[in-house]
Amino acid sequence: MSMSPSLRRLGRVRRALFSAICMAPLVAGGNLRAQEVVPLTVIDAYAPTALWVRVFMNYYMPEVDRRLAETGNYEIDWNRAFGGTVAKTGGVLEALQYGLADIGIITSPFHPDKIPFFNISYVTPLVTADIGLVARTVDELVEKYPELRNLMLEDYNQVFLTAAGAIDTYQVLMSERITDLEQFRGTKICGVGLNLRYVQGLGAAAVSSNLGDFYNNISTGLTEGTVAWAESAVAYKLYEVAPYMIDIRLGAVTSKVISMNRRTYDKLPEEVRTVLVEVAKEYRDELARETDRRAESSRHEFEEQGGEIVPLTPEQRKQWADSLPNMALEWADDLEERGLPGRQILRDYMDIMRANNQPIVRHWDREG
Repeated sequence: MSMSPSLRRLGRVRRALFSAICMAPLVAGGNLRAQEVVPLTVIDAYAPTALWVRVFMNYYMPEVDRRLAETGNYEIDWNRAFGGTVAKTGGVLEALQYGLADIGIITSPFHPDKIPFFNISYVTPLVTADIGLVARTVDELVEKYPELRNLMLEDYNQVFLTAAGAIDTYQVLMSERITDLEQFRGTKICGVGLNLRYVQGLGAAAVSSNLGDFYNNISTGLTEGTVAWAESAVAYKLYEVAPYMIDIRLGAVTSKVISMNRRTYDKLPEEVRTVLVEVAKEYRDELARETDRRAESSRHEFEEQGGEIVPLTPEQRKQWADSLPNMALEWADDLEERGLPGRQILRDYMDIMRANNQPIVRHWDREG
């Protein structure tokens, strides 16, 4: 008995479906076998509470994954080691240097002796609050002066990816209200690295610490205040112990360096290296945008939580600027002693700030 045309068509459809079902695991298996899994351990001493870590987790890592998924050749197996599980505060640079991790977020003010260039925005306070401009400028100078990149490569076994920052402007938070700069005399204020020098010209004693300890320092009376910024004051609830934000607007700083262990980097496939580098620059810009978004809202939240923002006059800001030593020229001369063109780099940095019409209180490169 001959089969009807409709039954023959149904039979062909069923055979086609059966073949497709049978082939699917083979095709999928082929793709899985072709995809290489690349394990990477990423570190920072700070926990995801910190804005720069949060943006790294929520933007950088997913964006790298997305780019690599477009070709399907490679997949990153991320080992997240944040919050000091691999390196404690100030230990990220060394951990990367000796291969304890593959990629990390270095906090540059902890290392003014080892990687001094990356503190250029720290030694030029009262120049700009544009964190995006500062971060792009630091990267631009690294490109212009390859010896800066070589310093990371040769001395610390690392490949520089980008500089970044989550501080739109440093402020001084105090447990007691201050309206006259003379009131700083005799107080104790904590900070990190070079920002400790911001208060010494006012007669305050600087106490070296780190962000995670600022709250306890003030609550126990070890210090009366700290050098911090609005977003950190909210994230770490500093308003509870230091409810007075002295609105000095010391300026934006790139306090972070995204870096990779050299050996890890050299072993990576070219496609993976390219994506990691490209997305690092985009992370830099995304962190700057998020910093700006958070900065204004954090000031409002600081006040909503009972804090008070104490304004300073232009004359007081100028008085504060004049109380500081010229850290920028000291920094530049230190680079010169290391064989780097420190003074020219400083001029380039300040020229870019002037070209962008920044509200510079003191022209650090034009003295001495």
